Amino acid sequence: MARLVLVLLLVAGAHAQAQQKQLKSTGSCSRCHVASVLEWSVSKHEKLGIGCIACHGESKGHIVNERNNIKPERIPRASAIAGLCATCHGDGCPKTKQKAGCQTCHHAHALLNPDSGKAPQDQRLNELSARWETWSRAMQEAERFYKQGSWQAARDAFRRASIQRPDDSRARARITACNRRLDPNLPGFGTVGSEFDHETGLPKRVRVAGIGIEMVLIPGGEIDIGSNTLKSAFPVHTVRVEPFYLAKYELTRGQWNQSTGETYRDRQGDRLPASNISWDDGQAALKKLNASVAGSGFRLPTEIEWEYAARAGLPSDPSSIVRMAWFRKGVDPVGPHDVGTHDANAWGLHDMLGNVWEWCSDAAEIPGHRILRGGGYADSAMYVDPAMRHSERADRRYRWNGIRLARNLPQ
Repeated sequence: MARLVLVLLLVAGAHAQAQQKQLKSTGSCSRCHVASVLEWSVSKHEKLGIGCIACHGESKGHIVNERNNIKPERIPRASAIAGLCATCHGDGCPKTKQKAGCQTCHHAHALLNPDSGKAPQDQRLNELSARWETWSRAMQEAERFYKQGSWQAARDAFRRASIQRPDDSRARARITACNRRLDPNLPGFGTVGSEFDHETGLPKRVRVAGIGIEMVLIPGGEIDIGSNTLKSAFPVHTVRVEPFYLAKYELTRGQWNQSTGETYRDRQGDRLPASNISWDDGQAALKKLNASVAGSGFRLPTEIEWEYAARAGLPSDPSSIVRMAWFRKGVDPVGPHDVGTHDANAWGLHDMLGNVWEWCSDAAEIPGHRILRGGGYADSAMYVDPAMRHSERADRRYRWNGIRLARNLPQ
């Protein structure tokens, strides 16, 4: 097995320089679609200068997340691919004259007929095809084991697959998930309940060891955020967020005392949110928490993460504000309310809207300012909106500002 691995790695290394040139020529597409780019490179179309843009557009203005990934303008599939072929081959297939169902003979990217019986002219295609076939069989076997909950067998199969395609993020993510299911103990966490996330292998609910802060696993995914009516949040745009943990409640005064070793400065009530704290205060508290809890990784959410979690995978629903938020309803209340008094959203998070504004990690457009989200108990319904953005000086304390803890996934 070790010899086979060595041979495969040597074969892969021999073509590394050529592959880098091919990947560079396709720009941002090669960030994720390495195998497709390499398949394309053995077709005649690459030599003719026909690249990704011909089918998928220039993808201008489609940055979908904070990592600067690109969302294609066009994603042709099935019969739509035949229409693209027809733009050059108006008379149909040069050999069969067929005008539909091009994929019955040709791969969408390599554009070669695997059943032609002719030896390919490019030796790279032989090697790529063999590795692809081995990878495909290993992935199918691995997914079968994964679905059955056979974590050891699944991990071994995913590892075999990753040897064929070291760039395959799916196999790497599955290996990590298998490792987590085989050893579910997380440094600094205690598992709450028995539910585990299928994609990450992590418990859906956890409790921070020694402090009792409950956190919820926020699943990764895409959603439209922003607003076409709020100037500060214009325009609506699509984002993709990676999984992370977020506190079920705003940080309470009792938890502030436990996590910082300080006595909260305002009137007492362990279940009240820790308000009247600045962004700088929050950073100092996070520093102490990371130093005292195994695994560390505590931080404030980014504002994209915050809005994604506040929407809980759903479009904005104005009727939910009354159900889920403490905000000014005709009379200005005197202060915040105990956390968890209102309904949770679809992901089990309380008080994402109303009660106290929540500091995010992001810097605002104004120098020295930081972003707050969610609205507070003294605000009107207009401010209690998942898309609403507000900023304050990082050192400024107001009685309606607080924090909610986020935490990176354990490594």
